[in-house]
Amino acid sequence: MYDDWGISDGYFDVAGSWHPTSDRTRAQIRAAMGDPQPGPPLWFVAVGEPHALWNTCRLVLEDGTDVGNVNQLPADLPLGYHDLIPGDGGPTTRLIVHPGASHQIPRAWGVAAQIYALWSKDSWGIGDLADLAKLATTVYAHGGRAILISPLHQPAPSFPQEPSPYYPSSRRTWNPLLLAIDRSPPTVLVCEPHAFVQRDAAWTAKRKALEAQFEAWPSAPGLPTTVAIWNAICDEHGPNWQTWPTTLRSSDRLALAQALADDRALARRAIFHQWCQERVCEQLQQVTATGIHLIGDMAIGFSPNGADAWEYQQSLALGMRIGAPPDPFNAAGQDWGIPPFVPWRLRNELYRPFIDTVQACLRGVAGIRIDHIMGLFRQFWVPAGDSAANGAYVCFPSEELLAILCLEAVRANAFVVGEDLGTVEPHIRDVLAVRNIAGTRVAWFENEPPSQWPESCLASVTTHDLPTIAGVLHDGDNTLTKRIRALSRANVPASVIDDVHQALLDSPARLRLLSMDDVCAATEQANLPGTVGGANWRRRLPKSVDDLNYFDRTVSRTP
Repeated sequence: MYDDWGISDGYFDVAGSWHPTSDRTRAQIRAAMGDPQPGPPLWFVAVGEPHALWNTCRLVLEDGTDVGNVNQLPADLPLGYHDLIPGDGGPTTRLIVHPGASHQIPRAWGVAAQIYALWSKDSWGIGDLADLAKLATTVYAHGGRAILISPLHQPAPSFPQEPSPYYPSSRRTWNPLLLAIDRSPPTVLVCEPHAFVQRDAAWTAKRKALEAQFEAWPSAPGLPTTVAIWNAICDEHGPNWQTWPTTLRSSDRLALAQALADDRALARRAIFHQWCQERVCEQLQQVTATGIHLIGDMAIGFSPNGADAWEYQQSLALGMRIGAPPDPFNAAGQDWGIPPFVPWRLRNELYRPFIDTVQACLRGVAGIRIDHIMGLFRQFWVPAGDSAANGAYVCFPSEELLAILCLEAVRANAFVVGEDLGTVEPHIRDVLAVRNIAGTRVAWFENEPPSQWPESCLASVTTHDLPTIAGVLHDGDNTLTKRIRALSRANVPASVIDDVHQALLDSPARLRLLSMDDVCAATEQANLPGTVGGANWRRRLPKSVDDLNYFDRTVSRTP
């Protein structure tokens, strides 16, 4: 049960034990949310549904077309965000016309790759979009049609550079550190397969090169976005907006316009950051020009100190963090450091922050993976600085969020995959299936072999948070080793990897992805959940994208 704030009475853990929400936690969450307030009227309607209106209203479409006065919704009402303006002078209703489902995922095989982990002789210390294009060309030439990539989200442009692509400053802009520079890298940035990625050194060199290109560019971009302005302010005042001068802590557009007018250096830096976004767009187009289906990844949230938190601060519970309750794998629970949106405030904003984010994440890709899609249904909130054991679940308006997600995906001609791993109530997968949002199957979590997996899913052996095949073989006898042996009787590691991949590729799943860590026989996983820093998000692949002969022997057997 949920109260009027959407806070749950408690939750059952994986062992079936009930954990009630304490009065203290409930009071803290309510204080962070504020008392729910009524907002503008909002009406979700499936496309083509007939509806009579209570009163005569003037209908204004999203593109500004004035349909005039209507007493019922037109049958050919297009997808989008429209306005119904009552003739009696009542409040305007935002009418959201959405499809019943998103597009079906393609029937294809491909790979999953962390972009930063790719490398070639031309890389400037970190994998870039040119490396991704080389990988795409190779995969496509061998019959693959899809690549799932790590989030392209932008970190703050300051130092130290944030290593995790799942903890960005903004989910609405791309990471310029992933830009390829069209000349040989400095000697200090030459990539070695067993050396960690040094983001600070790479960004120092790349930014210098990009700024030189920017000064020589024939035409500058138009007005900078708010994120570009945030980056420009960050260059001077640091990556935490909550410590900035008081006049800059708000993203008020009039105040920002005045700040740009008063400070030409600030304005110039903002234009530079916007220019970098245009370069990323161009290089992404070179990747998709290979014919590959690029699948983007939308992280569950963002840093409380970054650009998105700054712009959306009025809609956030800044005193809370999204995380996970204690379980046998993490007895202390998890605090992911991500501030949540307050459900009633997000709705009162007519979901504009969510719409902006989804639209941005769909740019330049054929599909999108929603990290921790359960976050659209409920989120585990932990009071900032407190133990995750003192957290509680908060309910979200999932039907409306899913409707917007499908609307934006259809308009972008894209498909949607939900990362539905872990504890997920069965009915939620049914809800996702109705909307053509494919689920995720990972061999390490499944008791059945890939031959018995469902058709509508993204299938893989592992993920960036789980062991690689070679890593499991190296660690010796355990549950995962037994699962490998059920799929392969080979004794040579390379042959084991081939057999496991072939079992995956023969699966009825529509979308089957090989991890690039497994393709290159890496023994270490990209990220160790529950830990911060160290080797996480810093490991390169053992092989260069110039030397990927793996597909010659393996996927040649793939129909």
